[in-house]
Amino acid sequence: MRTARALVLHRRPTTLFRSSLLSHLHCRYPPALSVYTKMSTATAVENGLAAAPPAKKMRLNGAADDRATDITAKAAEPVRIFEYTSAANPEMTEVPVAALEPSTHEAGETRVIPFDLSKQLRVSYPATSPNLMASFLRINPNDTLPTKACATSQAFFVIRGSGSSATEFGTMRWGEGDLFVLPSTAEEVVHTAGETDAALYWITDEPLLRYLGVAPSEQRFSPAHYSKERLLGEVERVSHEEGAEHRNRMGILLGSDVTEQEGTKTLTHTLWSLLNVLPAGDAQRPHRHNSVALDLCVNAVPGKVYTLMGKELDEDGWVKNPIRCDWTTGGVFVTPPGWWHSHHNDSDEPAWVLPMQDAGLYTHQRTLDIRFSPPLKKEKEQEEKTVVA
Repeated sequence: MRTARALVLHRRPTTLFRSSLLSHLHCRYPPALSVYTKMSTATAVENGLAAAPPAKKMRLNGAADDRATDITAKAAEPVRIFEYTSAANPEMTEVPVAALEPSTHEAGETRVIPFDLSKQLRVSYPATSPNLMASFLRINPNDTLPTKACATSQAFFVIRGSGSSATEFGTMRWGEGDLFVLPSTAEEVVHTAGETDAALYWITDEPLLRYLGVAPSEQRFSPAHYSKERLLGEVERVSHEEGAEHRNRMGILLGSDVTEQEGTKTLTHTLWSLLNVLPAGDAQRPHRHNSVALDLCVNAVPGKVYTLMGKELDEDGWVKNPIRCDWTTGGVFVTPPGWWHSHHNDSDEPAWVLPMQDAGLYTHQRTLDIRFSPPLKKEKEQEEKTVVA
């Protein structure tokens, strides 16, 4: 009877029940009578009675994945422990107020011009802010320029010129004032200028991925193209809405079908963008947010349009002891996170600015915390009179 029972062990049980059957037989029979214990590992595997030992894997750094090695003592070496109240708000290098002038992309060879603040941020990879990288692309007439980024999102705004960008999704045609976004791609994007030179403002979230040590695993949205005509038409529409003159900003947020469905209403799930017009002779009251703004001046009268920024407000709700950043058409400047900032136009022409932020991520995390300076007393009184009337 024992032999007959042992012979049953040579049958190949179905995969679904194999492990439970073997466990049951080991419990029922002493080791000396178990055919499984008398077999070599190779024979047991060959007969389907045991799983093959796992293949030795390689870790990301190229070393062998050795699960048998005891690393408990070694794993104590990198441990650091800090007293809570002195370390809960660590001293980090601040995001600097900085600018990249348009002169960098107005002449010279076809090239990428990075706005690299990695030294100021103390990171080992190119970055303009902790999460974003901004660059200019200069492309000479009829020339091409390939770009590539390990990023979940890429945005391109056309400062001047016209042309096309060949992507794995197809070819995107563009002209001055257009904006387009691309999801993650392992392929190069090849940009080609037309009969005149072209300049593009290029934003990616590659620094965020470099910080996390990851690469995209899926494409979270489809390519999207925002034409200049559609953008200007939407700004014109909202500028004529009732109460528009009292708004903190006069502009439109750029979104997509995916971000509308997910609720953030942002350019992508990490990127955020506003096309804002500053009317002639006007000033837009301060506001602040936890995201970093990389502000591209689309158009402004030189020396007449500027942003005032700082960490505090005065008793009238304007920025206290501000730093002034002048708007220069085709140039970009950084507004640090949490800083109050107001926009001022002392010219007779409207001015335009396109801030790019990592606010898509902050909005999803419910940490954007955008706050607006209260309206001036006379403006508030006028609003109250209007409501009463």
